[in-house]
Amino acid sequence: MSRQDAFERALVLLHRAALGDGEWPAAAGMIDEISQTRGTALVSVHGNSQPEADFFFLRLCMAGRRREDLEREYFQEHWLKDESIPRIGRQPDGQLVHTGDLYTAQEKKTSTAYNEARRDTRMQNGLNVRLDGPHGSHIVWSLADSVAPGGGWGTDQINAVQHFLPHVRHFVRVRQVLSEAGALGSSLVGMLDNSSFGIIQLDRQGRIVVTNDRARQLLKQSDGLMDLGGFLRARTVADNDVLQQLLAQALHPTGVGVSAGSMTVQRSSARSRLAIHVNPVPGFERPSALQRVAALVLVIDPETQVTIDPRVVSEALGLTRAESVLAVMLASGHSVSRIAAQTDRSESTVRWHLKRIFRKQGVARQADLVRRILALNGFPKPPS
Repeated sequence: MSRQDAFERALVLLHRAALGDGEWPAAAGMIDEISQTRGTALVSVHGNSQPEADFFFLRLCMAGRRREDLEREYFQEHWLKDESIPRIGRQPDGQLVHTGDLYTAQEKKTSTAYNEARRDTRMQNGLNVRLDGPHGSHIVWSLADSVAPGGGWGTDQINAVQHFLPHVRHFVRVRQVLSEAGALGSSLVGMLDNSSFGIIQLDRQGRIVVTNDRARQLLKQSDGLMDLGGFLRARTVADNDVLQQLLAQALHPTGVGVSAGSMTVQRSSARSRLAIHVNPVPGFERPSALQRVAALVLVIDPETQVTIDPRVVSEALGLTRAESVLAVMLASGHSVSRIAAQTDRSESTVRWHLKRIFRKQGVARQADLVRRILALNGFPKPPS
């Protein structure tokens, strides 16, 4: 496989991984091969300090395989004491920094994070980068030690890592949008039933194949986006130029060189801009009616907030008041740690309650529960 072919394969795996959980280890393994590194750790985190950290995404992979054992060990034993974390958090967006430069000479002798965790994950001589994430979050991508001859980081390796930065950022953005809407891992058909965001599915020529109700309403109103003869267009000339460039990159006629991207578009009816995420859909098994789908356009309206009264959830799903409050918080995108902090419970107690809710609802996945909760948006409140 040529280097360019490997790049294309890695991007295909990233585009798939953005829509579900299955492909990230394979994508990470391909990135390792291209950048000649021993492994990679990717974290998306909210919070201004280590004790306040709220993780959205956390994966450590080595040789294309997730290492949950090393993840647990690091966060149980080293996370709160790791001297490098505040320093990587202060790095400019997109600037690569060597692991050794994140520790002082004295810390390299005494730090357990450097001498144990970084050693066990083979990251003492790796590279790190911080990216601005959604909603004020930080994306931290750490690459393990180089396997190039001599063990150093050459220009080609640095260029390879930098090539992946916008794609890794987009991967996290799309996953967070889908996760917050309870749509992560949904089928193409299943996404159309989601009312938390607009979704527009396009064919290889850029024609609109199908939309969900939220997107259909936006297009009908020409509110930032419009359907012009079956093709997606932005309302203003400047926004449309950027949108068409994104669509062209995602819908390359040969299927080679496709890439994802994000933008915002000006609306006529609101002060805020719509957030647009364009993601290619390569190599999926699709129902016959959706065989032509080649890209997804996710449309997020920041002024539209899902507000579900826990009383509605309690009455509709047969949950206790306490369970309904937790379920609504989960459907609103809160992590277990954030729910625990806001409800003055321990994380283990929150997980225990969630397991009870799963059993009551007969579901096994968080996404299934979130979809069930979001379907109640707009239901009338029961009498007090």
